[in-house]
Amino acid sequence: AYMGTRAILPLLALLEVGLAFGGLSGDQGWHAVPLFRKPAVSTGQLELVEEGLNVLRAQTEPFAIVSAVGPTRTGKSSILGRAFFRGEHENIFEVGSGVTSHTGGVWIASQPVEVKVADGSTLRVLFIDTEGFSGVGGITSKTYEANLFGLVYLLSSVVIFNTMFPVDASTVASLNAHASHALSMLQALTDSGQLVQKAKPRLVWSIQSFNIYNLHNSGMAATDLLAALRNASRASGAGIAVLGGEAASSSTWLVERLFEQQELVTVRRPHASDEVVANLAKYNSTILSADYLHDADQVRAAAMHDLKAVHRCKEAGTVLTLSECTPQPLVGTDFVAQVSLWLKHGYILDRSDLELDTADEAETLNRLRERNRKWFDEQCATLNEELRTKFYWYREESADNAKLRDEAVAAVDKMMKGFHGAALSRLVESGVFWKFPGKGAMLVEAQADQAMQRCKETLDGTRRHMEGWTASHRATKATPAQELFKKLEAEAPEPSGGLSYKLVAEDSSCFSNAGGAGDIHRLHLGNGMTLEACAEAVSKKCECGRGFEHDKGNDGYCGCGMAGTPNTDCTESDDDFSYGSARYIMFNPACLNQQSEARKRALEQANAAAGGEDGGGALAAAVVKDYDAPKKRRQVCFDVYD
Repeated sequence: AYMGTRAILPLLALLEVGLAFGGLSGDQGWHAVPLFRKPAVSTGQLELVEEGLNVLRAQTEPFAIVSAVGPTRTGKSSILGRAFFRGEHENIFEVGSGVTSHTGGVWIASQPVEVKVADGSTLRVLFIDTEGFSGVGGITSKTYEANLFGLVYLLSSVVIFNTMFPVDASTVASLNAHASHALSMLQALTDSGQLVQKAKPRLVWSIQSFNIYNLHNSGMAATDLLAALRNASRASGAGIAVLGGEAASSSTWLVERLFEQQELVTVRRPHASDEVVANLAKYNSTILSADYLHDADQVRAAAMHDLKAVHRCKEAGTVLTLSECTPQPLVGTDFVAQVSLWLKHGYILDRSDLELDTADEAETLNRLRERNRKWFDEQCATLNEELRTKFYWYREESADNAKLRDEAVAAVDKMMKGFHGAALSRLVESGVFWKFPGKGAMLVEAQADQAMQRCKETLDGTRRHMEGWTASHRATKATPAQELFKKLEAEAPEPSGGLSYKLVAEDSSCFSNAGGAGDIHRLHLGNGMTLEACAEAVSKKCECGRGFEHDKGNDGYCGCGMAGTPNTDCTESDDDFSYGSARYIMFNPACLNQQSEARKRALEQANAAAGGEDGGGALAAAVVKDYDAPKKRRQVCFDVYD
């Protein structure tokens, strides 16, 4: 699942460079310490922390830095731990379990990892974790994120840019925007006489929770995806100003000019369980997916490939290529002095925060109002999803779960009440505040009150919805499969020449987790379908069982349980929750005879696995028998079966 501008690097190559988890050096007391923190006053400028600087100062031999950046809650801390510290220290960087960004500022490992590089020498590597971009409820700004990315770019030998699947042109645009911030910082340093005489770092783009079948279905190889994403972006004026004429080509990917190489690694889902994925810090790597651990190894291989120590080039120039640079490795004290100058002279402002335009007061405030409303809605949507997820995790009836549900409600309520502070902090860093401080503050206060009221209504509705679903789920689980399907058959409409199907459950899907092997007993029939079209497709596809799902809100998604498996009626995972999706049972599919035989086999397998008891997921024997009875054919006005 690893791809880039070079050939696939086999895992055996790790042995050639001498990198192994057992090769960690030092006293094994790894922990993370702060290197940069947010400013106490909201200016967007990071502040150095002595504890992290002391880690750098302690480096008396050549060392490299590998950093992870990217949007919040995408698994940066987790992939660093699982790729480079797997085992006792795999949670060296604390991993969050909610929707807010868990890491604040910039953190560095307390000591380096020693690795053997291609020439046989040993190189020390320090790892850096960063606060996620665009965090919900976070008191940050685009200016803060611009300075964070710019400094990490300057610090690093390798930058791991971590995002979530799916990726599209907007993801590339975001990466290019961050690259433009690095260019702005380089320009600011150049203007102040602080030339950055170093070789370009390398970029490893890690895409988490990647569905590799999407590539297969699109007829694309991995390298095709990287090429398509690269071509989705164009150069900017900033690139021309700093890098010269080579950035002027219309086909230039700005990132390509800032990084020596760009390599893309797809990382599959760590585990089938949402609860495990959301709380990875609680689980060691031994229970995680072998595919995920394999992909984490590929991230490690990509980052360690051709790794260079932090250095200063003898040649004059800004961000040179490796072929243009004669590197002089820096020791820790020299590097700290360099970082201090970068921080002092490289501070930049994001223009979208400044809003330096000539609009009149009414237009400017209207723009602020629209921007704030969009931001408030995004925050509330994320909190709503958090509440829905927690209610699903704690759905079983117990005193502990009731307490956890109450705590989840209190947590999102607390974050919602933080809208005022976060919105005012954003305002302080915008040009509107300095133009119209009084009116801007009054507008934000009023909008925050309105947004909190809207969000409270949304969250209350979600709470009621989930409480109803939880009660219905308990009742359904308490009903034996035989009774459930007999009841459904008794309520089935009389055949009228069309398809006959009935709603079984809302907020439910045909998801299959076959012994932890993944969603292998569900067939995906497509998107953009109405319920009627979905039922027709299920009826005609003989590989489908009687159970199917339709999700109108998810682009009309249609899927079915696979005939001949315990999921033939979409009940293999009886504890499934899929918001907005509806699960149905079909009584007269066109492939009825073939499906009946498949259901009989599924029932026999399920009963054998359960020691002869009702497996809870397959049809009861009595129900299958009814459907397998000999069919009498008769003439009415067309052929029907009773």
